Amino acid sequence: MDNDFSVPADWYRKFFTAPVNAFWETMVPEAATAADLAFLHLHIPPSPARLLDVPCGAGRHSLALARGGYRVTGIDLSVDAIDRATAAGKDLTVDFRRGDMRSLDLADRFDAVLCLGNSLSYFPAQEMRTFIASLAERVANGGRLILDTSCCAESLFPLAEEREVAFEGGTYRSVYRYDARLSLLKTKAELRLGEAVHPLLYAHYVVTAGELVRMVEAARLRVEAIHGGTEGQAFAPGLPRLLL
Repeated sequence: MDNDFSVPADWYRKFFTAPVNAFWETMVPEAATAADLAFLHLHIPPSPARLLDVPCGAGRHSLALARGGYRVTGIDLSVDAIDRATAAGKDLTVDFRRGDMRSLDLADRFDAVLCLGNSLSYFPAQEMRTFIASLAERVANGGRLILDTSCCAESLFPLAEEREVAFEGGTYRSVYRYDARLSLLKTKAELRLGEAVHPLLYAHYVVTAGELVRMVEAARLRVEAIHGGTEGQAFAPGLPRLLL
């Protein structure tokens, strides 16, 4: 891999293709999804509550929640992801739509709004703040907003320069560069699936946990807790995930 880390600002629009989506599905074990769902059931209203899952990807959470009796709307920009989710949910009460999560064309409010899987960090702080405010507008009175990120500063630093993961059918090697002026973590990666090699380039904006809390409070929601994982432990420096 060369040293060019020039990531387009809208990299995510074309990033989540069939090979990448298949890779993420392979990399997430069923136990991790089960842990996510157990956490959600502790913090969202019981079924048949109305849920918004944005972005929903291929429906990893949406489909399981719909099977549990929830009325789910899932939105994602990836054509491949929505096609996968729609095909898998054809017999369920779930509404999958393709769309930009920052332009939610929805009149309804939901008992819980879920933003899982680290997608908050696709945007710089001001856009992230606007996005969180738009999610808050979709939360019904007494409802819940759950945010998920692995790009809080407390989780990332000190930062490893590179990482390689082997899985059945391939490898994923990633190299990182951090732009302190923009608080932007750039990643150049190489996904090998069998004989095929897929070069990837993406970036995530970094905020502190405190900044994220203030964004939610500015959207007129009360922050109940910030957890460091699905087991409910308090978030602390060094923990790789924050659930708010």
